[in-house]
Amino acid sequence: MQGRVYTVTFTTTATTTTTDLFNFDPAADKPIRLLALDVGQLNRTGDANEDMIGWTIRRFTGATITNGSGGTAPTPAPVNVGDPAASFTTRVMDTTIATTSGTNTLIHSSALNTRVGLLWVPPPECLVLAADTSGNCKLLVRLEEAPSASTNFAGTAYVEELG
Repeated sequence: MQGRVYTVTFTTTATTTTTDLFNFDPAADKPIRLLALDVGQLNRTGDANEDMIGWTIRRFTGATITNGSGGTAPTPAPVNVGDPAASFTTRVMDTTIATTSGTNTLIHSSALNTRVGLLWVPPPECLVLAADTSGNCKLLVRLEEAPSASTNFAGTAYVEELG
């Protein structure tokens, strides 16, 4: 089943903490799949400013899920002209990270080099899915470590909505 594709973006945003880069909240009975991520930084150049930062993709389900704060709630943009508005909602660049009393499933763990940036495009059979079938589900892309100095990130996530 193929769905509609949307982008979620944020522009130059400074962070000095662990941060939820993206927080996706699928609508009931409309699962989403994370197709690709592109994140870079714009202010720290040269070897002396290079950081290696752990990042993860997490799925929160069940019980209570509390969004982080400090970021914004952008509207997903349809990639194809004429597609309707997305049913899922998003948050970006929350510097107070989301929490859950339910299940916190670690889906993917890696590191990004701030000098090079992050481009994550998994093969189709490895796309990360989130489905709100029981009333609570979120998909998070998180910086697990704080950068060594204030870093201005920008990024885009490509998300497919099914159903």
